[in-house]
Amino acid sequence: MTEPNFQQMPLEQLRVYILEHRNDDEAFHVYIDRRRAQSSNHVPMTIEEAEAELQRRFGQQAS
Repeated sequence: MTEPNFQQMPLEQLRVYILEHRNDDEAFHVYIDRRRAQSSNHVPMTIEEAEAELQRRFGQQAS
């Protein structure tokens, strides 16, 4: 049996494949890498920036 080409597989099809083959670590890692590459929400910040953002959002001191 030939192994699927996870890089060429549409993302939704890869997601379905992972749900059906939960022990396939390679497919899972390819899926996560591709999702991260598509994500526009990734905004790196320092710990200080994260604490300030938490303070702004929740009005509490970050410990």
